[in-house]
Amino acid sequence: MAKNGEGIGEGRYSDPDELEEEGLEESISMSAGRATLRLGAKLDHQLGSASQVGCAYPVWLEAAQLESGFWLSHQHLSNLISLDLSHNEFLRYEPSNFEAMLQNLTHLRELSLSRVDISSELRVNFSSSLTYLDLRDTRVRGNLPSNVFHLPNMRVLLLGGSKNLIVSLPQLNCSISNSLRQLSLSHTNFSVALLDLIGCIGSLNSLNLSYCQISGAIPESIGNLPQLTELSLDFNDLRGKIPDKFSISQKISRLLLSNNLLSGNIPNSLLNLMHLEQLDLYGNQLSGSIPPSIFTIPTLSYLDLSFNLFTGVGQDLFVDSNKLQNNAFNREAPRNTTNNVSISYPDFGSLGLSSCQIKEFPEFLRNSESLEVLDLSNNMIRSKIPIWFMSKTLDQLLYLNLSHNFLTGTIDQLPVTSHLVSLDVSSNSLQGQMPPSICNASHLWVLDLSNNNLSSPIPQCLGNSSQYLDTMDLGNNRLFGTIPRTFSKGNSLRFLMLNDNQLQGPVPRSLAHCEHLELLDLGNNKIGDKFPVWLEILSNLEVLILRSNRFHGAIGNCQTKSPFPLLRIIDASHNELTGVLPKEILSNFTAMKSSKHDQKGVEYMGRAAILIEKGHYYFHYVSLVIKGVEYSLERVLITRTVIDFSSNRFEGQIPEIIGSLHSLQTLTLSHNNFSGPIPKALGDLIGPIPRGRHFDTFGDDSYRGNLDLCGFPLGKDCGDTEAPPPATPWEAEQQYDDSEFFDGFTWKAVLLGYGCGLALGLVMGGLVFLTGKPRWFVLIVEESFNLRRRPRKWIHIGT
Repeated sequence: MAKNGEGIGEGRYSDPDELEEEGLEESISMSAGRATLRLGAKLDHQLGSASQVGCAYPVWLEAAQLESGFWLSHQHLSNLISLDLSHNEFLRYEPSNFEAMLQNLTHLRELSLSRVDISSELRVNFSSSLTYLDLRDTRVRGNLPSNVFHLPNMRVLLLGGSKNLIVSLPQLNCSISNSLRQLSLSHTNFSVALLDLIGCIGSLNSLNLSYCQISGAIPESIGNLPQLTELSLDFNDLRGKIPDKFSISQKISRLLLSNNLLSGNIPNSLLNLMHLEQLDLYGNQLSGSIPPSIFTIPTLSYLDLSFNLFTGVGQDLFVDSNKLQNNAFNREAPRNTTNNVSISYPDFGSLGLSSCQIKEFPEFLRNSESLEVLDLSNNMIRSKIPIWFMSKTLDQLLYLNLSHNFLTGTIDQLPVTSHLVSLDVSSNSLQGQMPPSICNASHLWVLDLSNNNLSSPIPQCLGNSSQYLDTMDLGNNRLFGTIPRTFSKGNSLRFLMLNDNQLQGPVPRSLAHCEHLELLDLGNNKIGDKFPVWLEILSNLEVLILRSNRFHGAIGNCQTKSPFPLLRIIDASHNELTGVLPKEILSNFTAMKSSKHDQKGVEYMGRAAILIEKGHYYFHYVSLVIKGVEYSLERVLITRTVIDFSSNRFEGQIPEIIGSLHSLQTLTLSHNNFSGPIPKALGDLIGPIPRGRHFDTFGDDSYRGNLDLCGFPLGKDCGDTEAPPPATPWEAEQQYDDSEFFDGFTWKAVLLGYGCGLALGLVMGGLVFLTGKPRWFVLIVEESFNLRRRPRKWIHIGT
C-alpha cells in the first residue's frame, strides 16, 4: 500500500478485500486504477441504487463528463465508507454541496479530494468515523475546525497546499493517547508557536511543515515524538542550531531541513540516527567541518549538504559510505580535496562537488557502476577529460556538468550515450572538433558547449539527433560552416544559441519546424541572407538576435495574419538591411502593445529547462550591447521588450505605429538614414532633466516643445523632485524588477537615428528617454556629433 500521502496512504483502504479484512460491510469498486469513469444518467442511477451499501469510490473524471446530478447523487449515499475524487482538477464543489456532503455522509471513513476545487471555508465539523482526510491543494480557507485533532480514529490528515487555511491547534492533553500517524500542513498558514503542541501528538510518525513561513528556532518539543520516522521542515525561516534532542527519535529515516537559516555545526545526535536514509541540509548556514562519522550511518542513501559554510571536505569522508547514493557539497567554504586511489570508495548514484575547489578528477569515479548524476562544475580542474570517462563505468550517466573549469584537450572522451539527458561542459578551454558521436545522445534535453575554443562545422546530424532536445547552446566558439539543415518536424527545441562563431550561409528553412522555439540567437556570425521574415510562423518566439551578421536587403512582407505575436526582443543591428521599416511587422508585435502585465510576480525567461536533482538547473541568457559594452543577462525578464535596428541603411520615415507599442522599453534606431519628423508618440518628454556632461552641453532650445520638462537648463523649477543621474543597465534592470514596474508605463528607452537632413530644432543625433513610473527621467545622447568618448554603461543599446 502506498504511503506518505501519495494517493492511497497510511489508513487508506485500497480495494474491497481490505474492507472485508477490516470487518466492513459489502463494498463496490466502480473504478480500478486511474481509469476514467463515464458519467451520465446511467451513473446517477447506479449511485442512487447503491445508497444502501458501503462503497469505496476511487473515481477519476474528465471535465466534459461532469453533470450536476452526480453531486446530488453521492450526497445521499448515507452508508458510503470511502470517497476518492482526488486528482480531478476540473471538479469544483459549491460551498453548499460540500457542506451537504459532510453532513450526510456520516459513515464516511476515508475522504480524498486532493486537487478538487473547494474554495470555501470548512464550517462543518467532520464525522467522528473519519480515519483518512486528504484536502491537499483544494483551496480551502478560513479556520480549520477545532474538532479535527480530537477525532478518535483519525490516522492520516493531509491539508497541504491551501495558503489561506489557518491552522490553530486546540489545547491537547499530552497524557491522552492520539491515533494520528501522518500530518501534513505544508503551504498553510501555520504559526511556529503551535509547534510545541505538536509535540503532544506522540503517535506521529510523519510530519510535514514545509513552506509554512515558520520562523525562529526549531522547538525541541519535536524531539518528543518517539515514533517519528519522517520530518519535513524545509523552505521556512528557521534559525539557530539544530537541537540535540533529535536523538530521542531513533526511528527517523527522512529528515528534510533544507532552505532555512540554520547555523552551527551538525549535532552529534544526527550521527547516531542509525535508521536515517535521507538527510537534506541544503541551503543553510551550517559551519564547521563535516564529521566523517556521518558517512558511517549504514542506511544513508541520500545526503545533501550543498550551499552551506562547511570547511574541509576530504575524500577520506567517502570511505565507509558503501550505500551512499547521493552526495552533494556545493558552493561551501574553502576546502581541500586530494586523490587516493588505494581507498575503497562507494558506488555513488549521484555526486555533486560543485564549487569545492578541487583541482583534478576524483579517481574513485573510475570504478563507478551506478552513477547517474555528476556535477564537478565551478572548480579548478586543469586537465584533459580523462580517458576512463569513455569506459563502461559511466554508461548510466543522465546528467554531466563539468562547466566553469579549466579543461583542455578535446571532447572526444565525453561519455555520450543514449541515456544522457543533460551535457554541460561550457566555459572551459576545450578545443578541436565537435565529433559526430554527440548525436548518439538520442534522449538529450540540454546540450551546452558554449564558451570554449571548438573549431569545426556543426555536425548536420545534430538537428534531428534527439526529439527531446530543449536547449542547444554552442555560442562563443570558433565553429564555422553552415547551420544544420536537418531540424525535423515535431522537435522540442525551445532555446537555440549559435552566437559568436564564424557561421556562414543562409538561415536554414528547417528552423520553421521548431514550432516551440522561444529564443534564437545567431548574433555575431557571418551569416549572409535576407531578413528571415518566414520565422513569423514561430508563434512562441520571444527573442530573436540577428545582430552583426551580413543580413541584407529590404525586409519582406509577412505571409501570416499575426506575425511574431510573442516577440519581445528583436536585435537586427549592425547588418546591411535597407528600405523602410515595415509597418505590418511592427503593428503585429502584440507582446509589446500591452501596458498591463501579469501581476502575479516577476517572471523570467531562462526558466530551468531541466532539473535532474535539486540544485542542478540550467539557465538561458541573452547578451545585449549597451553603449559599446556587451552584457550577458542570465535571467531575462519576460516583460523586458527591446527593438534594435541600429547601424543599418534603413530610410524613410519612422512609422507612427511604433507609438502603439505601449510596453516597449528600449528602441534603438541610430545610425540609419531616416528622414522626416519624429513621430508624436516619441516626442513628449516628461520630468526633470538629469545633470551630467551629456546633458549640460545642450541649451534650452534642445528641449523646445516638451512643456512637461523641468530643471537645468530650463528656467522651470521641478520643486521637490530631484533630477536622477543616468542609470546604468543594471540599475535599470533593478527598476524593471520593482513591483511598480507592473503598474503600467509608456517608454523606458528610445534612441532614434536620423540623416543629416534633420531640422536643428529636433536636436542633432538621437533622443534617448526613459519615462517609467515612478522614476521619470530623460537621457539625450549626442550620437551625430561623432565625439570620440570612452564607452559608458548606459541604457543605449547599440554602438
